[in-house]
Amino acid sequence: MSTSREGPNPLRPYYIPPSVGRPPNTSTTGNVGGRNGSQTTSSSFGSSARNILAEMDYSEYLSDSSPSSTATIKTIAEQAVWKYSSVFLAQPFEVAKTVLQVRAPSSGQKGPSQTPASDEARRRRIQHRANDVYQDYEVSSDSDYDSPSYFTATAPLKDTPTRQSRARRRQGSLDLDPNSNVTPSHAPSAPKSSPHSLDLKSPSSLTAALSLLWQTEGAWGVWKGTNSTYFHSILLSTMTSFTRSFLAAIFAIPDPSLAFQLSPSVGSAGGLDILSSPTPVFSLAVAVSAASVAGIILAPLDIARTKLMLTPSTHPPRSVMSTLNSLSSWTLPWSIAPVTFLHSTLPTLLSTSLPLFLRSKLSIDPLLTPNVYAVATFIGQGLELGIKLPLETVLRRGQIHVAQTMVTGQGMQTVVEAGPYKGLIGTMRSIVYEEGERRTKPIQAAATVAGRPGRPVRESQPRKGQGLEGLWRGWRIGMWGLIGVWGAATLGGAGSKSGEF
Repeated sequence: MSTSREGPNPLRPYYIPPSVGRPPNTSTTGNVGGRNGSQTTSSSFGSSARNILAEMDYSEYLSDSSPSSTATIKTIAEQAVWKYSSVFLAQPFEVAKTVLQVRAPSSGQKGPSQTPASDEARRRRIQHRANDVYQDYEVSSDSDYDSPSYFTATAPLKDTPTRQSRARRRQGSLDLDPNSNVTPSHAPSAPKSSPHSLDLKSPSSLTAALSLLWQTEGAWGVWKGTNSTYFHSILLSTMTSFTRSFLAAIFAIPDPSLAFQLSPSVGSAGGLDILSSPTPVFSLAVAVSAASVAGIILAPLDIARTKLMLTPSTHPPRSVMSTLNSLSSWTLPWSIAPVTFLHSTLPTLLSTSLPLFLRSKLSIDPLLTPNVYAVATFIGQGLELGIKLPLETVLRRGQIHVAQTMVTGQGMQTVVEAGPYKGLIGTMRSIVYEEGERRTKPIQAAATVAGRPGRPVRESQPRKGQGLEGLWRGWRIGMWGLIGVWGAATLGGAGSKSGEF
């Protein structure tokens, strides 16, 4: 069976026939035309197509062997365990940060501005006691009949006029002192606080909150809401990816999550790459819309998660479904809808648009200047954290306020007294200017000639409100987390480039 494919054609000596294609028709005898002829032609075309596909090499695009079902299940289980482990390790810091964000400054401690008042009250009490002792000494030195007789028979001392006046003066000094801590016997006792309430001394100490949670509730108090946080993170990422792909397919634009990244060390700040998209603006709009839709749909689960973290671990219900069932509605309340929308969209908008801004405006390319790009993305992530924390503080207060109003049955007790919720702008203004008190640093005069610091021109005055730092509770642990993630990504990228590990 010799054909022209076995050797060069003498009429075309420099032509090399292709290795794929329809084989030549060597046998033309037999059934020609009609139904049998069509069947032979179709069968030969199918066999030739199979031969063409078999000879094509897809090894550069596909793996050698497709993963089996066992390998797929194993990969999913490993990812689930890794995700749960990361949530489990970060949950104590998340609980402590939520406690600091929701806590009202008047609960559990006295403000720093009340310390001078207590010192003044103590000085007044000491002065009253000194005056009483001095007056008693004068009366006893002037009157001899008031001195007791040591050589008579033992008998109860009578209440002399001087002793009675002395007792009246002491009682009057205690009654006239409004700042005295000594309460009369007939005064009503102060209500006792709950054993689960936290007595926080510092409004910004994360370690103090963790220590009090461990002392009052043990390990269950530190890892409250771990399962709800895990389910919320899994559902949020899954729903965001699905909504983003769905919107990208509807509007016929590339999915930002499927963009090709050349190296993990030069990836985008928010995990999405819109640099290779033909329409970056539309891809950015799709990513932000998907984040907002996922945040609004999962708002009831986020409310249940906040409720589990702020209620004592001994108070039922403690499961995720039971907590969701205790809410009167599974929809997003209108009172916290604006802050929920901003909390879901603004961080995604900033992190996704940062690579586009760096490349188009500052000419910082992830391939040409990878080190500068990595530092710029780290600064962008810090800016994202600075925008997210105030919104998260307002959102947590709104969620616990909604949980207290939506919960069915008995009232809900929290580990700290929750601050008021007055909307987005109202809550921020209340935190900065109205809640609690803070003291400003004293202004000192210029240094003297001898080099000694001058006396303070104006002493520190108490001012209402927590200041701007009240909106950024937990920023230290957030920055340490960013440094850890950024360092691990940088070292991982460097290791993959070197090829040694």
